[in-house]
Amino acid sequence: MPDSPDIEETFVQLVVSHQAALHAFVLALLPGHPEADDVVQEVNASLWKKRGEFAVGTNFKAWMFSVARFKVLALWRDQKRRLVWAVPEETLNLLMDDAVESFAGLEDSRLVALRQCIRDLRPEDRGLILRRYFDGYSLKRLAREVDREADNLKGSLHRIRLALRACVRWKIAAGRATS
Repeated sequence: MPDSPDIEETFVQLVVSHQAALHAFVLALLPGHPEADDVVQEVNASLWKKRGEFAVGTNFKAWMFSVARFKVLALWRDQKRRLVWAVPEETLNLLMDDAVESFAGLEDSRLVALRQCIRDLRPEDRGLILRRYFDGYSLKRLAREVDREADNLKGSLHRIRLALRACVRWKIAAGRATS
């Protein structure tokens, strides 16, 4: 993509219009991680540096998610070297694949609303949801970790999911899903 003013303006508009999706995607891969916002900024900087590689008219969101995926991988590798947040790379790849599939079809406002609703949960509920659905814990593993019966935990997760669904619907209907 040549650096003409019209093309650069179009590129900036694409970046700006996809910020909510990018932020939600990175948070899905790094739930509760203190460096998630830094990763978003790094992705934005990389997108700008690589703007010449993007062809206007192709899938910007997929390209952006690909850049984000590599930035998250780099963070995980760096932290693994420092033994801060060591997770097997194959687990990270599975989480990223799931997140790409999940987030590719959702509207940006729904992603923003979901992120807000997860943030608004009680800390115990938020921890359960993040570990079960974003970190991929099995029900049995999570039940052992929180010292609860699996059936009891299953009911709690169902209740939390219903609350999240209602919260997202309310935020969308009320127009309160803002980044």
